[in-house]
Amino acid sequence: MTDGSLTGYRVLARKYRPDRFSELIGQDALVRTLSNALSLGRLAHAFVLTGVRGVGKTSTARLLARGLNCIGPDGTGQPTLEPCGQCEPCQAIAAGRHVDVLEIDAASHTGVDDAREIIESVGYRPVSARYKIYVIDEVHMMSKNAFNALLKTLEEPPETVKFIFATTEIRKVPVTILSRCQRFDLRRVPSEVLATHLQSVCEKESIAAESEALTAIARAAEGSVRDALSLLDQAAAMSADRMTVDSIAEMLGRPGRADAIAILDSAMRGDAASSLAALASAHDGGAEPEMIIADLMDLVHRASLKAAGGSPDALLEVEREPVTALAELGIARLGRSWQMLLKGHGEVSSAPQPMAAAEMLLIRLAHLATMPPPSDIIRRLAADQPDAANNQPGAAPAGNTAAPSASSAAPTPPTAGPQTAPHPSSAATAPIGSLPSAPIAMSANGGDMQTAMEPVRAVPADVAEPGPAMPQSLLDISDLAEAHDEPLLAAQIRSHVRLVRLQDGLLDISLTERAPDSLAGDIAKQLTRWTGTRWMVSLSDGPAGQTIAEERQQARQAQHDSIAATPLMKTILEVFPGAEIESVKPVIQPDEDQDQ
Repeated sequence: MTDGSLTGYRVLARKYRPDRFSELIGQDALVRTLSNALSLGRLAHAFVLTGVRGVGKTSTARLLARGLNCIGPDGTGQPTLEPCGQCEPCQAIAAGRHVDVLEIDAASHTGVDDAREIIESVGYRPVSARYKIYVIDEVHMMSKNAFNALLKTLEEPPETVKFIFATTEIRKVPVTILSRCQRFDLRRVPSEVLATHLQSVCEKESIAAESEALTAIARAAEGSVRDALSLLDQAAAMSADRMTVDSIAEMLGRPGRADAIAILDSAMRGDAASSLAALASAHDGGAEPEMIIADLMDLVHRASLKAAGGSPDALLEVEREPVTALAELGIARLGRSWQMLLKGHGEVSSAPQPMAAAEMLLIRLAHLATMPPPSDIIRRLAADQPDAANNQPGAAPAGNTAAPSASSAAPTPPTAGPQTAPHPSSAATAPIGSLPSAPIAMSANGGDMQTAMEPVRAVPADVAEPGPAMPQSLLDISDLAEAHDEPLLAAQIRSHVRLVRLQDGLLDISLTERAPDSLAGDIAKQLTRWTGTRWMVSLSDGPAGQTIAEERQQARQAQHDSIAATPLMKTILEVFPGAEIESVKPVIQPDEDQDQ
């Protein structure tokens, strides 16, 4: 090969840049809109083209500039989407030397002075073309002041001026600019369309390539035509115009598809040793750990699509049978594997030793891959222990729909001093987890004991309505605070107050170390205001009970321990090592009246 041939070579990404809109692949909506706008005479004065790299933004801008200024071979042509490529405007624009078509790189023209130059030149008519066109690439790089300077000109430009903006970061373009432009979102080119395009390029360039190798390149390009052509150029040079799947995998630093399938198949069978051996083989062949895990994720994703009823047409021939076999594992196991691989991919990317992180990930995957889903385990446990549900705390006996009392859910904690019963209404409506754990209370004179859940007797209709009810417990005082829009005081009572003695108008309490200094005075003041009776609140060193918060915590712990001691829960905790009960929620019984 001579020196002249080396210097004269044009890379495929430039050589196969589209010359007509019909050659622009994967952007049918854009072509159809512009075609209709030209035929109807509704062409806008400003356009913004956005999309990922390599999907045709700059090519579309140049094609539009050529089409608007094309005069045809005979000099009488009108604006078209199929520029002739023979007239002087077409050739000059394609060469980048037309005086009326200005391509501006916003990355190097970011300031307001650059915008001022555009504004000043807009006032002059085109020298030789039909339209003066400003193509601004990567327009999001312009400064805020430059954008503001363009607003007036962009909204009302002369009839002979068109603006075409291109950007990969549409969110960085001010909405005031976007509202003055027609926006076109150029989409990623599908892998199938991209592979077909690569096949046509190979035929024109006399490159022998396996169809699966071109599909691998199309997938690696992630929808970018320029990336795909650049990879094709590199692969053709590496393989001397004879591309295979293995050569593409070696070039990309990915495992061969067969290697990735072997790694995943062994891991999903629980064979950690074989999976690690296949991983080491792929790594020795040049594959990077991060790319290996990415390929495993791709296989699991495709198997999940197949298990969900997707079509296998997009699969390579080498992967159809193994992906179908993976799909038979079920969506539950595949979803669990996907979550583990997704988390592991981040670990591999950030680990100081990526290969070690990949090996640990495969060991975890192989360990858990053969484990049945939780639904199967629970179903099996229920079959082995049909009466386990009756052993759970809180389960109502047959024929009885009443909710269990707090005393049956947890043992009664010891109290240091006499404490009165909670208000019946508040105890009945409180959730199971929030009931106080001391359901028994003494009267103020130390006489007979009575239960806290004693039903309220109906008041005869002829009895006069009583005044404000006097609180009978700390919970009543806390509820009074909540009812009178004092949530902070209610929280302080629950957390810091221990009851020593409670009578009408007299409250002896003990406070925790972290209680506010003014808490006793605040309680006395508010109780006097709420009940209409003067209250004396004093601090006592006598034996005191627990705070409401401590009682509730003790009740929750007792309920937790009781549930953990059931045979069913013991079996579950043994099947899942390291599992623990995080919270306990009450079962809401259906309303009998609604069922009937």
